[in-house]
Amino acid sequence: MAERRPSVCPHDCPSACSLVVTLEGGRITDVTGNADHPFTQGVICGKVHDYAERVYSPMRVLTPLRRIGKKGEGRFERISWDDAIAEIARRFGEISARWGAEAILPFSYAGTLGMVQYYAGHPFFHALGASQLDRTICISTAYAGWRATVGMVGGNDSEQMVGADLVILWGINAAYTHINLMTFVKRARERGAYIVAIDPYRTRTAKQADEHLMVRPGTDAALALGLMNVLIGEGLVDRDYVERATLGIDRLAEHVKAYPPERVSEITGISAERIVTLGRRYGSTRASFIKVGIGLSRHDNGGMTCRTLACLP
Repeated sequence: MAERRPSVCPHDCPSACSLVVTLEGGRITDVTGNADHPFTQGVICGKVHDYAERVYSPMRVLTPLRRIGKKGEGRFERISWDDAIAEIARRFGEISARWGAEAILPFSYAGTLGMVQYYAGHPFFHALGASQLDRTICISTAYAGWRATVGMVGGNDSEQMVGADLVILWGINAAYTHINLMTFVKRARERGAYIVAIDPYRTRTAKQADEHLMVRPGTDAALALGLMNVLIGEGLVDRDYVERATLGIDRLAEHVKAYPPERVSEITGISAERIVTLGRRYGSTRASFIKVGIGLSRHDNGGMTCRTLACLP
């Protein structure tokens, strides 16, 4: 008899989709989205829908393996969990005694660990005195930019997008990497929102937008400065609010004077007319919503790019 159980996707993904897993005889037979969840609303990606194939794949590594050949030969032998734990403990002890615990470097990240297991090894390695490692270079520059501007790393509530009149998807291919976000994009459009995608590629997300600005790779910061040139220069900023809630607007206003739309057009490859049009649309829209992706931070100016986008009033 089939049994349905609630679950949650363990992937390193911002959606953390709510799932319903169907089991028969103790084996997974189907994985679907939970239609009752307010955010994911029953939508899941294809790889999670087919999760049973991974669980029961003959290629899964189910026991510890010890290398018995040279590196690169791909020769391993199965050993028991007890033997694996005993060998790791012995080698940790020898290394700590000879070179100190900092010679042990734990290396891991999210994968399919989920939120609980993601931090599971930290207390042990901290107590051991092992070296500490920035677990990923995926988001380091982006987070540095956000912290430098707003003091913390925080995102906007995607569900509020539904009430927006203008939605800007900046450097994010949500149709592939954040499919639940597209649910709210579609709902916002149904209410009349104008959708803009800013991306060097003609992505699936860009194809679904009302307008696509194909910015040159690595020039997103210049585009943001050009937009602020229009916003501030044409008086489209709520100065009372900005001066009350932020610091440095006068210095920013002076800085963006060096980035008129004509100069920004040469840098980004986007026409000055389109830069001005977007700036005016953004500045005159009652409710605008910007969703920024991570990809634009993976340039040598990535941190400053995110810092600049965070300065958009």
